[in-house]
Amino acid sequence: MPFRREKRRDMSATARARPTKMTTIPTMFRLIDHCVARSTSIPYESVPHDPARYLAQASKLTVAKKYLHRRWSLALGGQTALYRDTLPNDARILWLYTGKANFGDATMDMAGRSLLRGTGVKADLLTLPKLGPLFEEDDVFANVFDRVEDALARDYDAVLLNEFNLPSIRLKRKHFRHLPFACLFGYFYGPDRNQTQFSFAAINHVFGLGLTPARLHALAQPYLGCSDPTERSVDALVPETPYLCVAVGGIEPRRTYDRWPELLSALDAADDLAVPPSVLLLGSDNGRDAADAIGRQAYARFTVRSLVGKLSLLQSRAVIARSAGFVGCDGGLMHVAHTTDAGSVTLFAHAEPMHLRLTPRCKSIGIQSSGAVSDIDVGTVVSALRTKLGTVADYVV
Repeated sequence: MPFRREKRRDMSATARARPTKMTTIPTMFRLIDHCVARSTSIPYESVPHDPARYLAQASKLTVAKKYLHRRWSLALGGQTALYRDTLPNDARILWLYTGKANFGDATMDMAGRSLLRGTGVKADLLTLPKLGPLFEEDDVFANVFDRVEDALARDYDAVLLNEFNLPSIRLKRKHFRHLPFACLFGYFYGPDRNQTQFSFAAINHVFGLGLTPARLHALAQPYLGCSDPTERSVDALVPETPYLCVAVGGIEPRRTYDRWPELLSALDAADDLAVPPSVLLLGSDNGRDAADAIGRQAYARFTVRSLVGKLSLLQSRAVIARSAGFVGCDGGLMHVAHTTDAGSVTLFAHAEPMHLRLTPRCKSIGIQSSGAVSDIDVGTVVSALRTKLGTVADYVV
């Protein structure tokens, strides 16, 4: 009997020492919540974002697993000790951008670098081949590379990652494993956000610029550098009189407006609206059908000329910068337009909240559809253009 009592006491002590489901389950949930918070929350008050909408559709466990995968990838690659929250302004920096090969996302994600102009920061960019031409005339980056071999031939003090995505982490571990590094967006992943505002806030933090949230909100705007030769290359293409730029075409049907001929006819008929004497059509090859449909119509108040498929993005920027205004859908050309001072009217599908795409300095009147962009009534667009371009009466002395 004494032996049995001692055995029971030993078993009881073992049971007390062993974690139980009652203690491990809450711990597991706390870990998941921590991972989710790191992945879906932005620590800057000037940056609008929508984690609730994302988490209503995404599994918390999946979000946590992706977070841990990226964190462990850094740790196993010996990178944790090299992480820096900020970078000195006199460091020679290699900036890695390996996100989506998408002009609009890249323009917004990299917008905050405009804050570095005149600060003395020296940075080169290593990015995807498709994105190289977008930044090749930049006045912030000294060099733009799309081959890692070119970057390896240079000496750097630090690396700046746009985000902790796996391609960037692998690139850092393989080729720049001994360099200290910082990261703009950290582990943030998933929720829709104002990428331009996020970029400005993150650059402000990493380089210690000291700008207030209110100042960042006021300054934020997509940014692209454009050289004098590129500006001059469009001289023969643009009218000497005022003109309106219209971006046609698109990749996704829900984000592609198919009522441009109807809209231009409505502008032609709006006698009170101060329509410029020329309309220039812009876009890539996917806009040719729309341009052809517009060209088959006759207009009394303005001429139409198509530059669809004829310009680079930076040439398109040069054309838009001189225009009386721009109208187009949410997409690459819209973001290019917003790097200029030209006012715009921009159309958004229901799934793309316009407050997460625009900033005050975009000078844009956004129109949010309840469905696809083609559901936006032509009259609504004409009304916005009346506000943006003015009326004939405004010009009568």
